[in-house]
Amino acid sequence: MEWALVQAAVSKFTRICVYDRAGYAWSDRGAVDDGISEIVDDLHLLLNAAEIKPPYVLVGQSLGSLYARAYQRRFPQQVTGMVFVDGTHENDIRLVVNGQRTALSQITPEQVPRAHADYLKSVPTLKAGSAGAPPFDRLSPVQQAQRQWAFEKIVRDMGWLPNTVAAAESWREEFAALRAQRLSRDHVLGSLPLRVLERSKDTTEVWHRQQLELAALSSASKLITAEGSGHMIHLERPDLVSGAIQSVIEESRAKH
Repeated sequence: MEWALVQAAVSKFTRICVYDRAGYAWSDRGAVDDGISEIVDDLHLLLNAAEIKPPYVLVGQSLGSLYARAYQRRFPQQVTGMVFVDGTHENDIRLVVNGQRTALSQITPEQVPRAHADYLKSVPTLKAGSAGAPPFDRLSPVQQAQRQWAFEKIVRDMGWLPNTVAAAESWREEFAALRAQRLSRDHVLGSLPLRVLERSKDTTEVWHRQQLELAALSSASKLITAEGSGHMIHLERPDLVSGAIQSVIEESRAKH
């Protein structure tokens, strides 16, 4: 439901598909909640089953940007462009190891079980909040109610992620691979059309530096600041998101 405003705008110039990952909203739970390999496999199978043929422009917000990168790493020939909406950097997810907050991408498999157990002890209780609280008040009343139901389901059934050691190890493996890929050379994605949208509110110098590193993945990227927006750019500035998608599509079509 959070993508309703972007979907309405993008559908005017191209086909747009949104989906709920396993365990979210109307989707049944999978074997591992938000395990990266499972997420990539699920999306690949879904696209095949629905006969939605490549090439694809992948759009991900927050953690969704990491999932988009994981898909592109596995199936690079299928992805013709990407849009990161205040996307999470692979080094931003951190667990405490030996008293130090350490990027999950840089810890060892042997350190995961203890670090994950400590993480679960430290996270606050998830609260669903009000259906019409900003920025969700930008949705219609029906969409607000549906989004509230879906989020309450996440709170009830899944909680903070990764919520299992298996999921945490899946994240560690993929984030380490994405880090190695990013550091392997300049513009590791070549000239893949890429837009990196960054919030202007409640940001930090570390987050900005990470957005610059994400933009540096491609020589054909643009870093765009969403003025007046927090983390939920797809709700607060849907025009900016749809415009970024359109420009990536236009570049991709011109390129191919």
